[in-house]
Amino acid sequence: MDKKFSYLFILSIFLISGIAAAQPAQKTSDEQAAADAQQPPAKAATDVPAIAEGTPKTAEQPKEEVVKGIIKEIAADGSFIVIDNTKVLTTKEFLDDSYLEVGDNVEVTAEMTDAGLKAKNYNYIFEEEGPSAIPEEPPSGEPQGY
Repeated sequence: MDKKFSYLFILSIFLISGIAAAQPAQKTSDEQAAADAQQPPAKAATDVPAIAEGTPKTAEQPKEEVVKGIIKEIAADGSFIVIDNTKVLTTKEFLDDSYLEVGDNVEVTAEMTDAGLKAKNYNYIFEEEGPSAIPEEPPSGEPQGY
């Protein structure tokens, strides 16, 4: 009977020590599960588009467009201008600094935004429209000597 008691005693000590050791491990795994539930899930590798090396990222480089033509309209509040049927968003400060007027022949660099094209820079386009300073034909009264 003493042998049975000693075996049961030793067996119970191993069981109790095993249970005691398992509880902190289970507690930490429960804490880990609770912490994981609070954090947002990580994105899967398929969610991120693959970008080849050397390929520029389009998100960092805003798309720009050059609009050339004659200014047809300027908003009274300075919020936009119309260049040959293309509406370009501006600010009052931009118009004050550029001295743009209706009828000017311009080239406007505009950035693509959600609201539309937004003016960033401008250049006047100067073309000689009048007669040139040097006549192409000599006056009719003078002899042509070649």
